[in-house]
Amino acid sequence: MNISQLSAITKLLSSNPTQAKALLKLANVEVLKSLGDSKYSVLLENKTLTAQSDKPLKEGERYWCQSTLKKTETPKLSNLLKMPQMLKNFGRSEVEYTLKDLQTLLHSKKPEEALKGKIIDQLSNATTKEEFISNSNLLLSLQNNTFTIPINLNNYQWILQFKKRYNKKTKKSHLDFYAALEELGPISGIISLENSTLEINLNVAYEKTKNFLEQDMNNFSHHINISLIETIEPLYNANINSLLDINV
Repeated sequence: MNISQLSAITKLLSSNPTQAKALLKLANVEVLKSLGDSKYSVLLENKTLTAQSDKPLKEGERYWCQSTLKKTETPKLSNLLKMPQMLKNFGRSEVEYTLKDLQTLLHSKKPEEALKGKIIDQLSNATTKEEFISNSNLLLSLQNNTFTIPINLNNYQWILQFKKRYNKKTKKSHLDFYAALEELGPISGIISLENSTLEINLNVAYEKTKNFLEQDMNNFSHHINISLIETIEPLYNANINSLLDINV
């Protein structure tokens, strides 16, 4: 089991993001202010408007949601899921990788050393506070045995995380995987090797995301199973207060 086997997942997820967003109709909403009576002032698709939510929301946070927009009614937000803070933070910094950068990293002989070297180089050349904090968080994540990689694909933000895990009982290694994608929502999963066969189990939060990904599975030789679950969390959340503890 090695990290290069993540290529199968990244290939599956890198479908046209504009097409994915149009089909899934997922929106990204930032809560600006609570107005009471389950109404909020929000930034939705770069427009500031008043919307109604079926669950309490927190000011300053961003959410994935499905919205109902009618000219004569207050927009209604449903199926809201909180976005990880790092997706917002990396969107404000200049730190990002391309899919080509990711593939180069995955197929390198020592991915951890390659990523660490790149992060330290970017950290030493950081010109803004946001860039410095973002690179520091990437290094903190790596020191906690989790690869965290921000990706920009056609102006859509991704956060990819993965870590290797060894099961002492089965004496087998697995790759845990997490992704936060603007157009698809949160995704988690496990990659395992069983009897020389690569098996990929993914979890998604939206039914439409599941249907969208399953449409492309016929193009893959690996067995991919996709399940729908309610809670999907990052593998690692960097603690800003730990920045002074970084060892390089």
